[in-house]
Amino acid sequence: MAATIALAEAKANFSSVVRRVDESGAEFIVTVRNRPCAMIVPLPKPAPKQLKAAGALAGRIPRVARSREKASYLEALEAKYVDVP
Repeated sequence: MAATIALAEAKANFSSVVRRVDESGAEFIVTVRNRPCAMIVPLPKPAPKQLKAAGALAGRIPRVARSREKASYLEALEAKYVDVP
């Protein structure tokens, strides 16, 4: 159950309240004149990131030297435009 804390106390000790929420997952109900008005709760933990296509293929694609990559590109261009006058 969430602990109740007065607005003045929450304001005076805000950094320690936030630290407790972050570290222990504590929840606080902030009251104004003994009336609940707000709640301080921890954010949900983010889901692990999904691998993108490049991340999923990391380590599976053979590394090619930059010079070989350029040579392959030039060969492909020459093959494509061999018949162009």
